[in-house]
Amino acid sequence: MAESERARAPLPGEQGLGIKVWGTAIMICVVAGFLIWPMVPPSLPESIRIGTGPDGGVYARVGLRLKDRLADQGIDVELVPSSGAAENVRNLLRDDEPLDLALVQSGCISEAEATRLRSVASVFYEPCWVFYRKEKKPAAGRGALLDWRIAVGPPGSGPNELAHRLLEGDDVEMVEIGGMEAVRALQNDEVDAALLVTSIDSAWLPPLFEDPRLILHDFPLAEAMSRHYRFLKVIQIPRGVADLRKGLPPQDTTVIATTASLVMRRDTHSGLVPLLIEICEDELEQGGLLSEPGEFPSEHHVDAPLAEEAARYFRRGPSFLYRYLPFRLAHLLTRLMLLILPLLTLLYPLFKSAGPLYRWLVLRRVYRWYRVLRALEAELDQVSDPADLSAVEKDLERVDEEIRATNVPSRFAADLYQLRQHHRLLMLRCHSLRDAAG
Repeated sequence: MAESERARAPLPGEQGLGIKVWGTAIMICVVAGFLIWPMVPPSLPESIRIGTGPDGGVYARVGLRLKDRLADQGIDVELVPSSGAAENVRNLLRDDEPLDLALVQSGCISEAEATRLRSVASVFYEPCWVFYRKEKKPAAGRGALLDWRIAVGPPGSGPNELAHRLLEGDDVEMVEIGGMEAVRALQNDEVDAALLVTSIDSAWLPPLFEDPRLILHDFPLAEAMSRHYRFLKVIQIPRGVADLRKGLPPQDTTVIATTASLVMRRDTHSGLVPLLIEICEDELEQGGLLSEPGEFPSEHHVDAPLAEEAARYFRRGPSFLYRYLPFRLAHLLTRLMLLILPLLTLLYPLFKSAGPLYRWLVLRRVYRWYRVLRALEAELDQVSDPADLSAVEKDLERVDEEIRATNVPSRFAADLYQLRQHHRLLMLRCHSLRDAAG
């Protein structure tokens, strides 16, 4: 082997210690990664089920919009129609094929049900519209509609639930039909009034506003009702807001309103929350006929507890990654950070200590001989018999052979040569003592 090649070649055993030290550190990180990985949130689901409402209703339209926007993120949405908010709540809580997400009207979730659900955000107001025929007149007092046949929506719908709360104890006949069926029944004099809970842009309202035989009920005790039922809000319906050209409704009207919210199961993937709020912000940021710009989506007016991710979003806004990167990429990097940050916390002290540990293990090969040399030096200090001097000399020669067999990396060679120099000094002293004795 050429001289230059011998200079570059590692000494026997030089690489083994480094491999052991750094390999152990890497192995610890790998094991820690496997232990941490189950705690990392799973990737976004490929498909979800969203509960909407009757075909042609506002919930159905909102569901279609959500489906389109979520499809842009690679999430397939199955829209599940229902009779309304109350049925959506039941479908969220069922054990077989439950919904992941649903539109729910405020006041439809009981306290017991709320513990099993989480709110994402409230998204729009749903006024309670009560239309009645002109020849009818609401009863005095708290504004109850006595002796009337009222269409209150089908069983399982939000209007039906609300009607049973508000009209409990009143002498009314509740006809459980809703939507366009209720509109036609009112126009055909089959009922005296119709109670509809829907947004102002619902397709069911224009025929009622335009019918001169019908009047929109003004709630005289709306403020008091909102104090007794905290899920209700007082809304002023300005004259002409439904149809500016025709001036409908023909006068300012005070109504009570519920709020529609996006509600999810507790086990629904939490990574969907910022995406859903972001979609709602894009869709609702300009406001509407009954809401101010930026009023929705909101953390207020929800029945179920707000999801932690939603509370964090409303408090701080989207995180840095979600603000500047596509959602799926931001979610992936967020998941990786949840894995990498704990590993970095482990890696920093681990790799910081690996270097000193490696140095200590290498120098230990050198320094352990100093204990032997000190013991032999002590024997030399006490020796008086030449026979004893010969025994110490033999021990020094044996130690010299073992020191020469010691291998250390090149950068620690100075320590090894210094050891050999100190050993040589003891040998010279031993020889001097022998010469003096002889």
